[in-house]
Amino acid sequence: MNENQLQDPRPAATSPAPARVPWGPVALYLVLAFALAWLAMLPAWLGGGLESPLFTPLLAVMQLAPTIAALVVVFFVLRPKRRARYLGLVPFRPVGRKIAVILLWPVAALALVFGAFFLSIAFGWVTPDWSLSTLRAMLPENYPPEAYVAVAFAMTPITVAIATASSFGEELGWRGFLTTALAPLGFWRSAIIIGVVWGLWHAPMILLGFNFARPNLEGLAWMCGFTLFFGVLLQWSRYWTRNVWPAAVGHGALNAITQLSLFWIPQGADSATSTIMGAPGWIVMGAAILILIATGLLGRKNLRLPDTQIVAPARVPDPAPVPAAEPPTATTPR
Repeated sequence: MNENQLQDPRPAATSPAPARVPWGPVALYLVLAFALAWLAMLPAWLGGGLESPLFTPLLAVMQLAPTIAALVVVFFVLRPKRRARYLGLVPFRPVGRKIAVILLWPVAALALVFGAFFLSIAFGWVTPDWSLSTLRAMLPENYPPEAYVAVAFAMTPITVAIATASSFGEELGWRGFLTTALAPLGFWRSAIIIGVVWGLWHAPMILLGFNFARPNLEGLAWMCGFTLFFGVLLQWSRYWTRNVWPAAVGHGALNAITQLSLFWIPQGADSATSTIMGAPGWIVMGAAILILIATGLLGRKNLRLPDTQIVAPARVPDPAPVPAAEPPTATTPR
C-alpha cells in the first residue's frame, strides 16, 4: 500500500476492517461455529466415536462450520459494503507476494513437520520406525513400503491441494472473518484470542480421543497450544498478503505433510511429544515466529491489516465567528 493509499481521504467507515470490534456479531459467529461443529459430529458421539465409519466424512462437514457461520454474520448481520474484502477473499494484489507465500507454504510445512519429528528424536521423545514396520503390516505382502512412501511424497502437490480445499472451510472463518473483526485489537492480542478459540472449537473431535488420544481437557489443552502457535503463522500470512488464500494453503499443506511424517512414527507413540502438534511442534513453530520477527517480516509494518491503516480525514475546525459590524456612531462636530 503506497503513501497515497495510506492517506486516503475517505472516511474510515469505508474500510472493511472495523474501527471497533463488533462484539455482538463476533459472539454470534462463535455460537454458530461451535454449535454447527458439535451438530456435525453428533452422529459419531451417538455411536462409534473414532471407530464410526462416518467419522472422516463428519470431519469434512465439521470444517465447513466456520465458513457457514462467517457467511451468515457477514451477509445477514454486519452487511459491510465490501463483503469479499471483509472476509479476506480480496484483494489479489500484490500478486507476487501471494504467489510467493502460496508456493513457500508447502516447503515451510515440510520443514516444520520434519523439524519437529527430528527434534523429538533428538530429545529422546520417540524412537523412529526406520524399517517402516507399521506401514509394512498394513500393505499387501508383495508391496514394498518404500515404494508406497515414494508415491506418497510424489503425490504431495495433489494431497496439499485437496487438503487446502477442505481447510478453506475453516480459514474463511478464522483467518477471514474473525481476523478482520478483531483487527482493532492488534496482531498479537487477536492472534492469541483466535488461536485459543480455534483450539477449543476442535472439542467435538478431541474429546473423542482424536489427535492426542486424550479424550479430556488435557487433550484440548494440547490442541489449543498447537493452534496458538500455528495460528500466529497463519495470521501472519493473512496480514502480509492481505487475504485468506495463502493461509488456507498453509493449513492444508501442514495437514497433508503431517501424514507423511507418520510413516516413521511407531504405532502408539504419543503425538504430544512426537509430532508437529505437540511440544516439538511448538518449539519449531516458535522458532519460525522468531525468525519472522528477526527478519522484519513480522514487524511493525505487518502488525496491522493494511485496510485498517486507512485514516479518516482530518477534521477541519469550524471557522471562527465573525463579529457583527457595529452601527456607525453619530459624531457631533466640534
